Amino acid sequence: MRKPLSRWVFGAFAFGLLAGCGSTVFAQEAPLPDPPPIPERTLGPTLPTQPIQKSANGFVNRSTIKQTFNERWVDAALLPGEQGIWVLDFAFKPVRIMTIEVPGKGRRQIHYMYYQVVNHTGKPRMFVPQFSLVPDTGERVEDTVIPKAIDLIQTREDPTIKLLGAVNIMGVIPPSTKPGIDDAVFGVAIWDNVNPNADKFSVYVRGLSDGYKKVDGADGKPVTKYKTLRIDFIRRGDQFQLKEKEIQLLDPAFEWVYW
Repeated sequence: MRKPLSRWVFGAFAFGLLAGCGSTVFAQEAPLPDPPPIPERTLGPTLPTQPIQKSANGFVNRSTIKQTFNERWVDAALLPGEQGIWVLDFAFKPVRIMTIEVPGKGRRQIHYMYYQVVNHTGKPRMFVPQFSLVPDTGERVEDTVIPKAIDLIQTREDPTIKLLGAVNIMGVIPPSTKPGIDDAVFGVAIWDNVNPNADKFSVYVRGLSDGYKKVDGADGKPVTKYKTLRIDFIRRGDQFQLKEKEIQLLDPAFEWVYW
């Protein structure tokens, strides 16, 4: 039986209409505009800096840093798959000792490290340092917050330079670009309750670089280790009368490690 002619006519008309509409839609489509660029975000406050001069022995201001550390760059081959990493310049004084009154704890003998950080990487860098003191007795002591100690240390080292501690040291270090002059951030790491029986100890400084690598842990699971500056000290003396002059740098004094 033949289908009515009207159905064939309607079907052909509908097909042509849809085909025509489709061609019209595709012909009028225009390419979508590119998305706007993602603005750079500041992850923290900009840290205050102090202009300092440099000598052949390292960073100097009103008082010369006796021992300095300054590494500008590390070969990217140390990090497979990375094109390069940034490293901040770091200068420090050997660990010193101060006796203070700590609220709630009484009279305490604290250890501290006075340091400077300079950014020569050409870009602002977020600085979130971690200072860990590890004595040969096995424990690990972290940088602590003692506001009164920071004020006393600033007075002792240089009262004219703003000194930052564990709480307010976290922020962005702007790049230093002035010829012959560096813009340095001054900070102090403080450790309370360091074992007096320790004959040697190391200070691990994390946050000076964005370098890292993954290794297999003791349980076989991957562990991330970060590029860290290790500074090694020896203390010559007994545990009854701790004196800062007995604390000396080992030779070699420091090394980059992944920790």
